Amino acid sequence: MNLTFLIVEDESITSRFICEIIEDQGHEVVGSAKSALEARKFLAEQHIDIIMMDINIQGSEDGIQLAQSLADNNVAIVYISAYSDPQTLQEAAGTIPYGFLVKPFREADLIAVLHIVVSRVKKELSDRKKQTKDTFSECWLDIEFNRLHWYSQIIELSKNETTALNLFWTKPDLPITMEELRQAVWGDKNIGDSTIRELINRIRNKVETLCIENIYGTGYILKSEINI
Repeated sequence: MNLTFLIVEDESITSRFICEIIEDQGHEVVGSAKSALEARKFLAEQHIDIIMMDINIQGSEDGIQLAQSLADNNVAIVYISAYSDPQTLQEAAGTIPYGFLVKPFREADLIAVLHIVVSRVKKELSDRKKQTKDTFSECWLDIEFNRLHWYSQIIELSKNETTALNLFWTKPDLPITMEELRQAVWGDKNIGDSTIRELINRIRNKVETLCIENIYGTGYILKSEINI
């Protein structure tokens, strides 16, 4: 299971150093952002498991404020900062981070933190999938005939609805971005967000007990809970 990282760091040298170490450990870095605005663009277009977050970044919003706004995104935060005073640590702790690395740091320090956060995130992902498998044990998606066997019901779907629902099915309790849906269902076609929203609404109307929630500014998430 390969995890994806985003680096939020406004020092280019530090960002490259972090990126090289993460990739040497076998993980994917989807990009590097220097501000909260740039970070949100990546989050809207890519699935990201872990953010390596500098606290003092460009723009009016710092790393802690950015992390606070991402509390519902199921993304793990590891802070990297030259500031380790009590007030900063208290504010950072309020966002329940997965780690805190003080600058300057050694390669070995970063590798140790990566091992811990990656192990924790993988376990959480495994637990979520197991929970969803148990929850949906009586349900399955027939991709060939575009049908959802939902408990005692057989729900007919369109090809696009099946493709979108299959994407959610493979990533329960994880954010699915608008771009992921666009690529999965329509490929490189120029499809607007309104078309994606219409597709999700059709799925919701057909399977009312399926919990697909909006994530503001990102996309959607399939919750393993069922509204029966």
